[in-house]
Amino acid sequence: MVDQFDMAAFTDGQNTERFYGLTENRREIDLDMREMVDKVKKGEPLYGHSSLSEHMQGVAARNSRYSGLFLYAIPWFNFVNHPFHGVDTSKYYRQAERELAAEESGREGPTPA
Repeated sequence: MVDQFDMAAFTDGQNTERFYGLTENRREIDLDMREMVDKVKKGEPLYGHSSLSEHMQGVAARNSRYSGLFLYAIPWFNFVNHPFHGVDTSKYYRQAERELAAEESGREGPTPA
């Protein structure tokens, strides 16, 4: 019989595979792009604000980097906002520039007489 812990571990294992890129989830990728581009347009930090020093943010990131792979042995969760995700954030800025340019060119259309 499957108990609740086994089911939670199985579900979290599927999420881990998705977040580490072992299985692709196009919907998640599109939602991430939309959320991050919106933050760039608003001038907000991509990964939120943190009250911790940059050193402590790095410690939290290093301690939890592969924790999802060992969830069955030691549940280790990271609730720290930090910029150390290993993601090339320039793609969000490039997309935001393209969208802002498209919006600007749309506004420069014919003017009413």
